[in-house]
Amino acid sequence: MSGSTPRADAVIIGGGPIGSLIAYQLARFGCKPYLMEQDDKRRMPCYGRATTMWPRTIEMLDQVDLAERLLQLGAVTRNALHFHDGRRTTGGFMFGSRMDQLGDTFYKFSLHLRQRLTEEQFAEALEENGVQQHMRRRVEGFTIDESSKDGHPVTVRGRDLDKDEVFEVKTKFLIGADGGKSTIRTLAGIPFIGERTTHRWIRMDARVKTNMPNPRCLNSIDSPFHGQILWCPIDNGLTRIGYVFSQALLEKYGGVEGVTQEVAVQEAIQALQPFEVEFLEVDWFTIYGIGQAIAETFCAQDRVFLAGDACHTHSSGSAQGLNTGVHDAVNLSWKLALNIMDLGKRSLLDSYNEERKPSVQRVIDNDKVISMLISGQYPPRFESRKEHPRDLLTEWYTDVNVRLFTLGLGISYPANAINSANSDLSAATIVPGERGPDVYLTTIGTGDPIRLHQVLKNDAKFHIVVFAGNPVLTRANLAALHTALAGPTSFQRTFPARRVFRFTTLAAAAGNGAADVLGVLGFGGGRVFWDAEGRAHGMYGVDEARGAVVVFRPDGWVGCVIKLEDVQQLGMYFKDLLVEVEQ
Repeated sequence: MSGSTPRADAVIIGGGPIGSLIAYQLARFGCKPYLMEQDDKRRMPCYGRATTMWPRTIEMLDQVDLAERLLQLGAVTRNALHFHDGRRTTGGFMFGSRMDQLGDTFYKFSLHLRQRLTEEQFAEALEENGVQQHMRRRVEGFTIDESSKDGHPVTVRGRDLDKDEVFEVKTKFLIGADGGKSTIRTLAGIPFIGERTTHRWIRMDARVKTNMPNPRCLNSIDSPFHGQILWCPIDNGLTRIGYVFSQALLEKYGGVEGVTQEVAVQEAIQALQPFEVEFLEVDWFTIYGIGQAIAETFCAQDRVFLAGDACHTHSSGSAQGLNTGVHDAVNLSWKLALNIMDLGKRSLLDSYNEERKPSVQRVIDNDKVISMLISGQYPPRFESRKEHPRDLLTEWYTDVNVRLFTLGLGISYPANAINSANSDLSAATIVPGERGPDVYLTTIGTGDPIRLHQVLKNDAKFHIVVFAGNPVLTRANLAALHTALAGPTSFQRTFPARRVFRFTTLAAAAGNGAADVLGVLGFGGGRVFWDAEGRAHGMYGVDEARGAVVVFRPDGWVGCVIKLEDVQQLGMYFKDLLVEVEQ
């Protein structure tokens, strides 16, 4: 071990999409991440693994300026078709069908892009933000000394695999994004609670020709011997094909060792009947066992956090792995950044485990049902039912709550310090802890349409959105709000406002300019947009005669809702979350 010990705000173990996404966000927010990966990702082939991103995942990536670069490379599907005996029928991946009907998102589609290509884009974004990836470096241990005087109490010990040398990095936080066999989870002593099943599935990426109708849709096919078949278009004109490899098939080929690529192709051709399919080339295939596991906690010793597969694994039955990991990464990163920059209190970091673990547990519970039904078996909750498992799977996926949760749009968080239980629920119909819907606004002057989510970019700041209502009716309250925000006791003076808040005003009107319409300039030095047709006010259930203030967390979920005249409540809300300025 030689040279000076490098220092970082956070050491991230694992250079996959989740680790890279966390490192990128921290760099974007003004922190110094250190990303360590034991393989050389730059030399790894582009093969299999996660491919599908659902609407909420794409929304979150868009809010950190990553979605567009992925959309340029991937394949988009808006519909899912299901076939039984060669005829289209209801069933299969119904949650991915008619996505044009999704009402409050502009990402009415799913994006399919192989994981390695996603990683490459995240790596490029990291480089653009001045972050070097440290490849071929393996973590071997860590210690925590809270009495350390240098502000970096965690010492991470690693090994440079090219030089076979030990090195150390000093940091404030350690993040394990190192997969299902996480070294960080093991070193931290966090139990991984779950079970393996006897189910085995095949997944393969291939270039094919077929007479299947609409083969570039997200399709599924019932097979009497191969469960429900996955047919998913992915990037570069390839198709992801998946099916159940039953115990009978394993015995036919003498176990897993007998399942060659040729076998996988032969069985796929059988499984897809009566449709014809010709395999022109196969890029990748795998056979893997199905199981579900979740870490006992996503945080240990106040300094160590887990994200992605390091804290949860399950089947690919509804393509939740990458999506759930992105939710972890986005939830954790802004909270970590505010704490690193001495702007946020510990309550922010504690909320990561409070929010993400119950949500992931629901993913696990859903996956147990889905994987059994796809494999042709009855989960405990359906054991008394007589219908065929494929019919029960249709019933499951057509449940609106299951669908929205699967697409990420229905994921919400319980009341806590961030999702204020003290909100005034009469001020709006949106509830703290829910995702904020997207809606078109209009810019002043040019009248260009702009989406609310484009305005509410994730830059680790809370967005305070003043729904001004119709200023003819709310002018007195708007003037009082303006005076209160400028006053000596305003919460803006209590906290480092420019570093933690961003104001936006939406007026249910239009006119020559902000002051003409509102009677005042935009609040908090923020931008003003027109909502002349009342779409945003209607979407959020804000009375145009009363107005409201809605606080959005940096990640786009709603944190607090108050009346225009109750602005002092914002000080009480932020007091539990943010570090106050010394007067």
